[in-house]
Amino acid sequence: MKHIVHIIPTLNYGGAERLVVDLVNNFDKEKYKFSIITFFDELPLASEITNKNVKIYVVPKRGQISWHLFSDLKNKLQELKPDIVHTHLFGGDFWGRIVAKKLNLSVVTTEHNLNVDEGLIKNILRRLLKNKTDVFVACSDQVADYMRRVYKIKKDIKIIKNGIELDKFLDLVEPQFLTPLNLLVLGRLTKQKGHEILLKALAGLKDLDWKLNTVGEGEEKNNLTNLVESLDLADKVNFIDFQKDVSKIFYKSDLLLLPSLWEGLGVVVMEAMASGRLVVGSEVGGVPELVENKKTGLLIKTGDVEAWKKALEYCFENKPSCVELAQAGRKYAKNNFGIEKTVVDYGKIYLSLLEQNNI
Repeated sequence: MKHIVHIIPTLNYGGAERLVVDLVNNFDKEKYKFSIITFFDELPLASEITNKNVKIYVVPKRGQISWHLFSDLKNKLQELKPDIVHTHLFGGDFWGRIVAKKLNLSVVTTEHNLNVDEGLIKNILRRLLKNKTDVFVACSDQVADYMRRVYKIKKDIKIIKNGIELDKFLDLVEPQFLTPLNLLVLGRLTKQKGHEILLKALAGLKDLDWKLNTVGEGEEKNNLTNLVESLDLADKVNFIDFQKDVSKIFYKSDLLLLPSLWEGLGVVVMEAMASGRLVVGSEVGGVPELVENKKTGLLIKTGDVEAWKKALEYCFENKPSCVELAQAGRKYAKNNFGIEKTVVDYGKIYLSLLEQNNI
């Protein structure tokens, strides 16, 4: 049985963390053993790991520099004796790659986002560490292009889109687009997600009958709450803490709105489409790789308040067309977004590394 160790800062709610959980749940349990190393005791997604053989280890990061992580992580990897180390997000990539290569372990690194909010120092560090990864994976073509351009990666980059467990979403009853129209934004309350753009667009549609649930947590919550008050939208906008069962969130919604300013792929888009919800999203990053404009959803010019306002007006005025778009999106999701293909593609990478090392 081959042992894969995932290194990721937390198992909090997020696309990268969700991918790790889905991979360890869906790989062949007779052929692979998985461990997960995190640096923080933030593990809400741990409860969704159904593979009882998976072990989670917290190797704590203390302080900003945390030089002790080198030795602590080295000791843990020596104890676990993995065949492959798979790193995720900046913290997992930085500490994980350095230590794994000191132990002569094979490394897979998955990039999950367009990290335009990362500063110059992190970009330089990623460039310096690029030779400590054996196989790079990007979640979309756009992310792969970003890696080549910003991190100066010359190696071949495998493109493997995240998959989802379709059974959680395909049985949801399709929405009827009645009034009030139930709108949903699902994601971290950060600058990246573009909530401000959407709220300003909705401020021009106060006279229409709609409700917006904004589900998520993050550093922008106070600013967004104040913006809702200043735009006189308090009776139409609800802020809800993230919930584990996202299918229940989609059940109460007609449209998923994704006004992101940048986006690596957008797992929530896949989930919404599989749920039969119309996706109205920014034409940014990997989102157009999931949604075909006016065929399986609607794509809007990124950061354009007026374009968002017009797109939402269209949804109110053309509900039958929106139902058809949502149905087409669900059909596409059913045929293309299953986790099974993601597992097969990662399995090929693991197998190639194991064969190279004669393991």
